[in-house]
Amino acid sequence: MEAIELNDHQEPMESPVIQDSMKFSFPYYYVSPLDAERIDSFKRVSGDTDKALIGQYVRGWIGRNRSYYEQLARFDANGRGMVYKEWAQKVYYEGMDALPPIERQIEDVPPSPLRHVILPNVNEMVRRQVSYIWLGAQNLVFLKVGIYYDRDNAINFISRIVKEHLARNWDALYASQVAAQDFENWV
Repeated sequence: MEAIELNDHQEPMESPVIQDSMKFSFPYYYVSPLDAERIDSFKRVSGDTDKALIGQYVRGWIGRNRSYYEQLARFDANGRGMVYKEWAQKVYYEGMDALPPIERQIEDVPPSPLRHVILPNVNEMVRRQVSYIWLGAQNLVFLKVGIYYDRDNAINFISRIVKEHLARNWDALYASQVAAQDFENWV
């Protein structure tokens, strides 16, 4: 039998395909005391971490609103006179601040699907450490453009996603899993 060299030393080929996800850093997020209890109870039964759950919530939000964020991204690229692919690469690697200024007024920007989610006063909320979440290329770019057009910061934007996710999904998806940890609830 012939031996196969597993570590061939070829130069890596340049590819437009991004192979790995990227970290999106933010130090913490805010939740209500009730949502903090909900997250903690679900973490106990699922084995998930805050980082994993918040990453899932953000990916889910962008997935449900993908057409909105893609439209917003295309509006921005067009307004800056950029080819969409080049715009996306710039945002992915360098962020919205690295883009050239807007050349043409962006009209008919659709309202944010997150506009109805309002955070209470920070003094009424629980601050939870997270550091970063992992996102794929399009999710990362759409998160950045969403934050930019929302005119909010990453902490508040993600905190609002968490609030919306738990308000919409706690009873339907999570509460029964937490309750099922007690066999008395298995009727």
